[in-house]
Amino acid sequence: MAGIYLAVMAAQFISLAFGRLDAGQSLASIALPSFVFLTLLTLPACWVGVVAGRQLGLGILRSGAGSGGSAGGVGRGIALASGLGLLLGGVLLALRFACQPYLPPELPELGFRGVGGGLAVSVGAAVGEEVWFRFGLMSALLWVAGRVLRVGALRDAVFWLVIVLASMGFALAHLPQLVSYGASAPFAVGATIAGNVAVGILYGWCFWRLGLLAAIAAHFSVDLVLHVISALIV
Repeated sequence: MAGIYLAVMAAQFISLAFGRLDAGQSLASIALPSFVFLTLLTLPACWVGVVAGRQLGLGILRSGAGSGGSAGGVGRGIALASGLGLLLGGVLLALRFACQPYLPPELPELGFRGVGGGLAVSVGAAVGEEVWFRFGLMSALLWVAGRVLRVGALRDAVFWLVIVLASMGFALAHLPQLVSYGASAPFAVGATIAGNVAVGILYGWCFWRLGLLAAIAAHFSVDLVLHVISALIV
């Protein structure tokens, strides 16, 4: 649990540091409030993920996923998740270019952070959001479902329902960013929700079937396309 917490905090502060640097601002002014907020968000997610994961067979590495925890099995899972992430990221990048005429002009271009900033935000989002939304939220919802249904093993349909619910929460959490840009037009809101639900379902499936590391790999691969590769081609 301590290792997961430290990984999230390190990834988030790297992302914050790049963001403040790009804006010509000091990280020191927001370091303490950011530390408190991230701790209050991350520690409960870590605790829920560890405790509920033991009961559900979920965790950093997926129990019973066919890999037996071997290095080869873990590597194949991460490779599969990364490949699926790159593929979905490519689809979303193409859709973004196709939809550009319909998006509000206030919405920043993909890759606007540059390669370094895009890489930093990709790492921060992949580690932090997967711990919060998959390791924490998904595990909590599945634990509650098990208690409500009073069954020892949840059916696949329950996992899929929870994956979709967590993905919707994940999508809604990205809407304030649109508001901060002044780009909350109906089409932009709908596209943001649809895109984040789609990637959230992939991340949720990876967490369920392959474990947290695979979900992080899938998330990083999607963001690598959207934030880093886009900066190289735009």
